[in-house]
Amino acid sequence: MPGLITMWEKLNLHYDAVYSGFLAGPAQVDLVKETIDRFASADSLTVVDPAMADNGALYPVFDTSIIAAMRSLIAKADLITPNYTETAFLLETAPDTATMPTTKSLLEKCRALVKMGPKQIIITSVPTAEGIKNISYDGMSESFDEAITHRVDFSTCGTGDLFTSTVTGLLLRGSDLHGAVKTGTTFLTHAIEYTRKAGSDPREGVQIEPCLGLLATPEKL
Repeated sequence: MPGLITMWEKLNLHYDAVYSGFLAGPAQVDLVKETIDRFASADSLTVVDPAMADNGALYPVFDTSIIAAMRSLIAKADLITPNYTETAFLLETAPDTATMPTTKSLLEKCRALVKMGPKQIIITSVPTAEGIKNISYDGMSESFDEAITHRVDFSTCGTGDLFTSTVTGLLLRGSDLHGAVKTGTTFLTHAIEYTRKAGSDPREGVQIEPCLGLLATPEKL
């Protein structure tokens, strides 16, 4: 990877966005931080999905050193997309997935995350009585919104990656933050439902290809 970064620089390549997802450990986090320093600009978008935890616990492949590493990485981001558990770890609080958070408490979390560096916050997989929601907060305008959806009875991998990738693409196409989150939430729910109905092996992830056409006309979602 360091060799690739150096070659991109030699080729004088410029990018509309720098976007990181799952990273294997602090060493890879440091590499992404270097990439941001070398390629991000005032005109580009830096997105960090601090993928490290879910359902109240760190992923088994990590120890607690990943928390400090991710905290240092989000300081360089314009937008971060932690899930509800990851938000707790980033804020150094105990994860609580059993209690339904209030809008006030979610706003407090978003404002605390903005103080750590990023301008915009999306918190995914927030538990609700109706199912699940993704919330968005713009630290520049201090606007807040939420996208509520039902929970699909189908557990598979890669849903967070798909959501953040969809939102990033929509933002680069000119969507506003809150609109991108609503579209991304609806698209992801549709794609998971499609995959469940298709009878796919959950280990194969979401069948996104048959659903991609929906993003060409997001107003129909």
